[in-house]
Amino acid sequence: MLKKLVLVLSCACAINTCFAQNIANKAETVADCNCLYDAQGRVIYAYNRSKAYEYEGAALTAYQEARTTTDKRIANAKYTEAIKDINLALAIIPDSAEYRLLAAQIYRHRGGLSYAKNYFTQACSLYEKQLKDYPDSITLNLQYAIACYAGDARYYSDYEDYQSRAYLLVEKTLKLLEENKNKYNEAEALLPRLLAYVMLQDYNEAAKTAKRINSICAKYSPAYAWAEQYERLAADGQWLWRVSSKEDAEKDFLLYSVDEWGI
Repeated sequence: MLKKLVLVLSCACAINTCFAQNIANKAETVADCNCLYDAQGRVIYAYNRSKAYEYEGAALTAYQEARTTTDKRIANAKYTEAIKDINLALAIIPDSAEYRLLAAQIYRHRGGLSYAKNYFTQACSLYEKQLKDYPDSITLNLQYAIACYAGDARYYSDYEDYQSRAYLLVEKTLKLLEENKNKYNEAEALLPRLLAYVMLQDYNEAAKTAKRINSICAKYSPAYAWAEQYERLAADGQWLWRVSSKEDAEKDFLLYSVDEWGI
């Protein structure tokens, strides 16, 4: 599995860096969490942050292994491991909407449905709070859109309300990408654009974007890796684990993009 921790340690995650504008000048201190945020509302400093990313990466690995195994005993053990690690990560950075979104996924598939709903609700509240401070953040708008469209809300009776919110957020994301197209080079905007088109089920534009990524992005960049994953998904309708429909596979693909890369 592609390791998010590697990106943190190398400071090379393309999406995290490409939209951050003069981090040193724009970072803001949040006293209650002792965090610094960049211009996109992403945490760039927190006490013991590297340890938090390590725990989150371990939780994500265990979650993937639980989803892919057919052995129920192994799956249960992996879900337990994932729960322990994601809670350790949250103990360090409690205001991470990404972590709470992953926690909701883990608990949902472990069978802790009330926990899943609580973590998902908390993630949404954090996204809304952060978007008040960073309304033009491409990262936050897209992450929240994916959360509403692909997250735990898909199991709720009021899912249509979340879908409506998701579409508004993803349209804003595309608008922000268009408004900033002269500010950043093309390669930097392609991954969020691909994810937006997948969410909108605009498969023609998604395919064009994936091909463009393959032609201009570095082979080992997040965009290139994710375009390859999308092309496999489009070819056979399956994600890393078996799901009931292509749409469910797309939703898991979108969620995993947040979990793995933080887009």
